[in-house]
Order: sequence, then C-alpha cells, then structure tokens
Amino acid sequence: MPNTLVQGYTDNGSDPALAGLSGLALITLVGCLSLVDPKNPGASVNIRFADLLDILQFNKSYSHKVYSHAVTPSSGRAEYLTSRFSPKDVTRLKDSIEQIFQVKCVSFRQDAETDKEEHAHVFDSYEYVYKRGNSVLDLDSFDLPPGLEKVNTCDTCPRPIYKVRDRLSNKVKPPTYFSFRLNSTLVEELKGSRKTKGSTKISVKIFSLLARLGRERTTIKTLLLILRQVREDGAFARRDLKSILNNLGFDSSHFSRSCTGLRTLLSRLVTERVVVTFNIDTENNRLEITQNKNWYKEVSL
Repeated sequence: MPNTLVQGYTDNGSDPALAGLSGLALITLVGCLSLVDPKNPGASVNIRFADLLDILQFNKSYSHKVYSHAVTPSSGRAEYLTSRFSPKDVTRLKDSIEQIFQVKCVSFRQDAETDKEEHAHVFDSYEYVYKRGNSVLDLDSFDLPPGLEKVNTCDTCPRPIYKVRDRLSNKVKPPTYFSFRLNSTLVEELKGSRKTKGSTKISVKIFSLLARLGRERTTIKTLLLILRQVREDGAFARRDLKSILNNLGFDSSHFSRSCTGLRTLLSRLVTERVVVTFNIDTENNRLEITQNKNWYKEVSL
C-alpha cells in the first residue's frame, strides 16, 4: 500500500476528500489496492462487485428462494435456497467506489534540496464496464446497441461517471464490473523507486479483522496508523493527543469521551493480538503503543 495514502489517512496530510472518506470507502480503497499486481502495479485492474465484497468479508444471506423444474419427483418443481449479497451492500459499495473516483492524494517527490508536493487523483483512469454476451461495450464509440445511450450520472462531480442507460425505460443499467489504474506517483511508490515515500505491506487478514471490529473510519485509521510503524520492536509514541484524536477521526472537542473511545478500540486490538501494550497518557499529552509485528500470523481469518 503506498505510504502516501497511509499517511494521508492517519495524519490528514492529504486532500480533504481523501481524509474525509467514510469507513466503508476507506476499506473499499484498501480492498482495491490489494488487487494491484505488485510486479506490475501500473497495470489496469478489473474487478466484479461481488468479488470485491468477498474480499472485504461481507456476509451473504440465504433467504433468496429459487425454483426449478425437476425430472423427478413427479411434482415437477424443486425449491432451494441460494446465497447473495444484500442489494443495500452492493449499492453502498458502488457509492464508495464513486467517491474514490473523485478523491486526490498528496505525494512528495524528494528532490536534492526540497520535497516537491503534487496533488493527483488516486485513480489515474477509471470506468464502469458493461458486457453484452461475450463482448465488452465501448462507451466511447457512437455505435452502442440500439436503445442504449451513454450518460454522465454525476453532473456535479469534478470527474464524470459514465454509465449506460436504456432509452425506453430511462433506467441506468447495472455495470458488469469496474476498472481502474493507479496514479503513476503511487505506482512508483509501490515499485520502491528512489525519491518516493515507498510502501507499507498490509496483510489481507486486515479484512477479516475489520469484519469483527467494525468498519468505522476511526477504527480503520487507528489500525493503519499502528500497522504502518516500521521499528523492529513495534513501539512508537506520539505527542499532542488532541491532534492525534482529530487525525484518527475522533471528536477532540469531547476530549474525555474520545480518549475513552480510543482506549476501548486499543483494548480490542490487544484482544485481537494486533497490539501488545498501549498507554494513553492524558497528563503528559502522549500516546504510546507497541504493536505485535507478527499480528498477521496470529489473527484468524
């Protein structure tokens, strides 16, 4: 995962739209990044929505009944249950993806004398993809099948979101999957290029962990803050508790309540064997945490 993004989440050192993403949108972006080929991070990634929900550890329900005609018994019809993701979860996922399409991050290229700050969209390119039979529809052509048209479904967004609409019913068709390619500066970080901030390895077990902990923004940001630390002993300390609480998404105007919320979350991370010890020192305005560097070996899927 590019350090630009990890630091943007946990230090608010990025575009406000990125820092303000919802918890689900944050973990959706982490899920998208887990699909980037580490050997070729600049390649385009194609992903179906159901597959991404699987990666994010969303549960399926078994309340959907299916009927089929059977040769036997003589009644002629069999009934069984099948699983599917909640339509509400699918909608929330698509909304999160559309938020990610719009956000920018701040990256720093370390020159000889100073750091050059650049603002760029996280996804260099993005699109919804539609298939008809075995063929992918080319939305940029003027030769869409009869009765279909390409429309921008978000006129107020900085970047257009194109989908296919049925002319007769005026309804937008659900896309088959979506495609994206990372911004070139993030690609360079994943490649470990010189003069970049590099990357942080995040185990895929983070998704099962978040399925148990919850997908609130404070939870995700706190977890990423802990996992991005590089000291071999896993220990780190931060000063200015109010600034830390703000950066992690807590409401520092309610200082005592926010400290209690952070303490509760860190206690759960101790139970999950991600954190070994922690200390929220309100008297000295200091946060100390020691992470378990082998957490990914001990956390269950």
